[in-house]
Amino acid sequence: MKLKTILLGIVALCCSASLFAQDEELLFSPNGIGELHITLADDKQIGDIQNEKVEGANYKGKVKAEMTMRNAREATYSSAGFYRGKILIDGRGNTSWHRDKRPYNIDLVEEDWDTPVAFPLLDMPEGEEWCLLAFWNDRSLMRFPLASYVGQYLTGMAWVPRARYVEVWINNNYRGLYLLSEKILRDKNRVDIKKLNEESTDLSGGYILETAPEDGHKSKPIEIETQIKTNRDGVNFIFKYPKAKNVTQEQRTWIKRYLDEFEDVLRSDQYKDPVNGYLKYLNEDSFIDWTILHELSKGCDNLFHASNFVHKDRNDKLNMSAPWDFDLSFGNSGIYTEDGEWVRTHRWFGKLYQDERYTEKYNRRYDELMPLFNRIPEILQANYQQLEESGVLDREFNRYPQILNDFVSDGEGRRTPTTYKGHVQWLSEWTMSRNNWVYISLGTTDAEKGERMKDLQPVIRVMDPEGMKAGSAFDVKVMKSRESDNRYTYSWNDAKYNNSATKRITQKGKYWVKIKDEWGNESQASDTLYFGVTPPPRPTGIHSPATGRMNYLNPVKERLQIEYESSKSFQMPVQLLDLKGTRVQHTTVFVRPGFNCIQIPVSGLANGMYILQFTTENGMVSKKVIIAQ
Repeated sequence: MKLKTILLGIVALCCSASLFAQDEELLFSPNGIGELHITLADDKQIGDIQNEKVEGANYKGKVKAEMTMRNAREATYSSAGFYRGKILIDGRGNTSWHRDKRPYNIDLVEEDWDTPVAFPLLDMPEGEEWCLLAFWNDRSLMRFPLASYVGQYLTGMAWVPRARYVEVWINNNYRGLYLLSEKILRDKNRVDIKKLNEESTDLSGGYILETAPEDGHKSKPIEIETQIKTNRDGVNFIFKYPKAKNVTQEQRTWIKRYLDEFEDVLRSDQYKDPVNGYLKYLNEDSFIDWTILHELSKGCDNLFHASNFVHKDRNDKLNMSAPWDFDLSFGNSGIYTEDGEWVRTHRWFGKLYQDERYTEKYNRRYDELMPLFNRIPEILQANYQQLEESGVLDREFNRYPQILNDFVSDGEGRRTPTTYKGHVQWLSEWTMSRNNWVYISLGTTDAEKGERMKDLQPVIRVMDPEGMKAGSAFDVKVMKSRESDNRYTYSWNDAKYNNSATKRITQKGKYWVKIKDEWGNESQASDTLYFGVTPPPRPTGIHSPATGRMNYLNPVKERLQIEYESSKSFQMPVQLLDLKGTRVQHTTVFVRPGFNCIQIPVSGLANGMYILQFTTENGMVSKKVIIAQ
């Protein structure tokens, strides 16, 4: 029996054998794409909608409107998630506001146009304020949704914005595909912190702060009295909550003093002290998970430049919060290749990573999340299929053909894709190559880096997928090392190792690559790239431990799930062992030909690490499982 990738995860029910059912849990909008129809009041036109950040003193306020929601074709949202009522709308964003397709803020209000009303739009938790993000710079249409999807698994952060795809009409004018997202604000369903006003006597919280350039990021200048800048690291913050106009001088002084004390301790010789060191000031899990997401995505604003949020609740510590603004992340900025340290070695995070205990915890957490990261190509493909089959990609292109027709290079002169499908492929290959680079870089010694190298398959990144499809010559590249790190050499199609991380492919055939580091550690072979030749049929079954990679999603809560396809029937023993080797769970399952879904309840087991073992015809499979109820 040929073996297929094993997927372990937390799900309520087994998926059926249909493609849609198997992919539904991977979708950013699992119930389909909603329609959002906005009619402006008082004979207002689209051009009357203004952006306060840009208009400044000329800003005339939010525009009154009516909003109606419904299902697009084949969507299955309950009518309970369809808002029909009054809203206030205005513009948002900085440089994105100057594009043909503009982003917007939406406030839900009562009939008086003034009283806020909370509503659960498209099955998301109810809220009063929402965003419509426009995707102009992100031609894959997936960077923010991907970050939001991954972020829901990063439980160290208290809240990550949720989002759904919607198509938008304003005054019956089709505006294209948008992302309806929760807006960052203090709320029981958003950033859940205590209220802070002028009468508050306890000044320890809550606060939501946003990093911002001192010049206001090329738009409305930020008044100096609305900012605070930390003494040692020079991080510039503006107030998200309370609003700058409502913050008292006492509150401003209190939170700045807290941040300065934190930085002073972080830069002191005693910063590792478990009582009086940095742990006194921050919730460590939020810092680790936030850093991992931004180290993987490598966005140009993530280095405390803009749109980075922290919050501090009353009598609580500092939290990294609300990851945001990913349109120029995941390789979508020409100068940011997949190699190189990023957030992990920057400012606060770089000092934290010098603590061996923090480093070990951070690396262990990244390793736990690798199975999730390894599913990203599958996640992106499922969502591309949803957008394509719904017809929204054709409608988006017909409305804004210039978005795809703009030439953009990868920063080294290579042409990038010109179709939505090509951009999704670009995003997928860049992210998996970035994931490989980060995974290897987490090795704390040369030997450990080498062992990590041996675990991984390189990713061949196709720079011009449309050219490849047309049979033209095209460039490919693979992960490279940095000059300060170990040097890599490359073996293309089992040729002699050389220094070329790039290759121009002109001849039809099969191509693959291996990478070797300077200590002689060799990676696995990449997946084969087929150019002008027919690939072999895709095998069914589960990957053998000797020949395939295994993915499983940690941590596991109530149920451990194993999914696979089989070519025949057989009895398969499955057991869980604790780290002492004692069997704590055992069952034998009957495997049928085709798709199988096996669930093992684990709610009665204590939190911790276990060993999963099951036996196929090809031998024993053994993997670590982390249970966290």
